[in-house]
Amino acid sequence: MLAKSKKVTFLLSIFLVIILGALFLSKTNKDYLKGEIILWSEDKYYSYFLNIAKEFKDTHKKVDIKIVNVDEEEYLNKLLTTEKKELPNIVQLNLKEINEVRDKFYFFEENKNIIEIYKKNFSDARLQEVEFEDNYYGIPFESKPLALYVRGDILEKYGYEAEDINTWNQLINIGTDIKTKTSGKINIFFSKDRDNIYSLMLAELINSEGNIKNNEDVLKEISNIYKVEYLTEDNNYLFRIDSLDFYNDLINEDIDGKWICKNPPSFKSGENKFYDLGGDSIVALNINNKNTELIKEFIAYSATNKELLSKELLEGNFFPSSLYALRGRYGEKDNKNIEGTSPFLILMNIVERAPRIENYDEFKEKLIEINNN
Repeated sequence: MLAKSKKVTFLLSIFLVIILGALFLSKTNKDYLKGEIILWSEDKYYSYFLNIAKEFKDTHKKVDIKIVNVDEEEYLNKLLTTEKKELPNIVQLNLKEINEVRDKFYFFEENKNIIEIYKKNFSDARLQEVEFEDNYYGIPFESKPLALYVRGDILEKYGYEAEDINTWNQLINIGTDIKTKTSGKINIFFSKDRDNIYSLMLAELINSEGNIKNNEDVLKEISNIYKVEYLTEDNNYLFRIDSLDFYNDLINEDIDGKWICKNPPSFKSGENKFYDLGGDSIVALNINNKNTELIKEFIAYSATNKELLSKELLEGNFFPSSLYALRGRYGEKDNKNIEGTSPFLILMNIVERAPRIENYDEFKEKLIEINNN
């Protein structure tokens, strides 16, 4: 009996030591971060960073985080024209923007350290987008999975179904037939989808059997599908290539008709259709010895906070790159404009299945050239 009592006492002592140690380490971890950092945020991320900064400061009392709202149209120019010592510690940049600033800024090893810890939290496709030589220019934050939205009620009226569209040629054949039958009142594409369509088609062409095509051939193949006469600037179109933005338009009932969301078309049947292209990343920009650990911790916290990122997705503010944030429960909002499978599910599936792009440097080079034309 005495031996048993001693054993229990011994186990309780060990348990008490573990608890006290954990409390000490917890307090130590919270107290060792201190200092001030500044983050520039575009409007669509602003409320998220305000909330994430507040939550972070609640557990790190010696930290001050200033979130500055910068207009999207002025963001890049302000970054390029601000003196180095006045730059923020953290910014958001997409693929095209990083190409504009990469000669001006050094991308810190801290980005690589964060990636190595949280690598499983992001798809290979998004990690590929932030690779920069043997380093990373940032941490994936926002994704842009591209899906096909189809005007299902008009297709049905003219004897077609969304399931009939699996390739670009099928889409164009159906679209031109309906355009003819409506005397041109219903066109194929919305003109503002140009960048999305070019990015998607280029990724498909580059990834097709690993072939690299010259710019002239790429532009020719794209222009065979995306023709000026197939574009409209009003709402009388059959198809959208878009991500979360168009879904929000449908939820807000800003667009007429019945719409179906599905995987985008490919050039040939059976080729990959899943692409996540052009989202923003969080970039550590202005670091000194006093705030290095704080910047690393805050970036990692911001890019991987499952609860708050899931909330932003559910509210339609932006599509997070964090795979963990996509594994919550998302119910479709009641909407008379949407039929079939939830766009949430389609877009999440695209993010999770998006592959790395073969010859990615070639893709980036061509994409920047095409978008500058």
